Amino acid sequence: MPGVHALTRPRFLLAAALAGVAAGLIGITMALLLEVFESLFYGVTHGGLLERLAIAPPWRRVLAPAMGGLIAGGMWWWLRATGGVADVETAVADRSGRSVTRMGLVRPFIDAVTQVLTVGSGNSVGREGAPRLAAGAVAARLATRLGIGRPEGAILIASAAGAGLAAMYNAPLGGAAYAVELVMITGMRRRGAVAAVPVCVIATLVSWVHSQGRPTFKVASQGLSSGTALGLVLLVPVAAALGVGARRLWSWMLSHRVRIVQWLPVAIGAAGLVTGLVSLQVPAVVGNGRDAMEVALGAHVPGASSGAPGTVLVMLLGIVALKPALTGLTLAAGATGGRLAPSLATGSSAGAALAIALHACGVEASVAVLAIAGAGAVLATTQKAPVFGIVFTWELARAGAWTLTALIAVVLAVTLLTSPAWRDAEVLRLRSSRSR
Repeated sequence: MPGVHALTRPRFLLAAALAGVAAGLIGITMALLLEVFESLFYGVTHGGLLERLAIAPPWRRVLAPAMGGLIAGGMWWWLRATGGVADVETAVADRSGRSVTRMGLVRPFIDAVTQVLTVGSGNSVGREGAPRLAAGAVAARLATRLGIGRPEGAILIASAAGAGLAAMYNAPLGGAAYAVELVMITGMRRRGAVAAVPVCVIATLVSWVHSQGRPTFKVASQGLSSGTALGLVLLVPVAAALGVGARRLWSWMLSHRVRIVQWLPVAIGAAGLVTGLVSLQVPAVVGNGRDAMEVALGAHVPGASSGAPGTVLVMLLGIVALKPALTGLTLAAGATGGRLAPSLATGSSAGAALAIALHACGVEASVAVLAIAGAGAVLATTQKAPVFGIVFTWELARAGAWTLTALIAVVLAVTLLTSPAWRDAEVLRLRSSRSR
């Protein structure tokens, strides 16, 4: 493994700069494509996904995810029947370098567009896999063309993958944390962070052409009251259970996913049909989960003049129960997609629901703080990445120091609660107490 000085050579610096620019452009392109697909499938040319659903007729809301799944299934049938697509994680971990060589550009970009189509039609998977894959493929080509060695090339690919995520969500440090904590392998991370941060910053700056530098969610700075502190304590076991449950569910679904490629169009289309039917009652379950998190952050509390708290609470609990299940169903049907946004949607909805329930009991707790803390804790648990969970979630809203403090506290507590070492120690303690 090269030292840090190997990452400061002119050839690598050029490749890193080009990879960052490419990742930023890819992030913009994927965001625009998502809007195009949403308009095509729902027949509404303005607003967010939930606004399109509110205007679209019921038959279209049901059939849009099904048709999107059918088309995407056909594309993945062809891709997988003709050799598949080398993913970023495989390319980074493959020390032989063969995965980088066979990655190419055309197939990863087709796969990425197919993923965006799946999300844009309303299917319940994350969209972050698309820019990660496309940006990683560009970095792999740059590494090959510029003659960058295998160790540095792997760092460049991982950094570019994180940069794709950073550009999509305007989260440079979150993208770098993703690259280091989730994509890079042991022995690479400390040096890789030196490359990941600037590549992700470049990609994010380029993406500002489209996002104007605005955070993904608008949340006012929040104070930390005693009621909110109580809510955060209660949130820890809830977020831990949801995170572990979602992770195990998705792992089981992926291990039992459809393997016969000819069945992919029907299977993914059927999963989309189920999602469409469910959306008639719980609209926020459609798409990657961004809109569901927006609902959670903007949820009204009892006594607010502009909302029906009971209705909002039922919808939030519906998201908590149904979003992981529909995401698992879509993955089991054979779709390729991320699990970051579904994790955020599940955790934020749980946090907001808890805040509303506390208000009903006479305890004033901040919906936004509990929603952000829940989102970060569930994300950190499903991905087994606490640093990424904290940094990425905070960057989505940048809601102030108190919210960041609450987020850190809840994520660390949930990480401790769900870590194997803690569970093993607790089992030993219980056995010891029983034997006395």
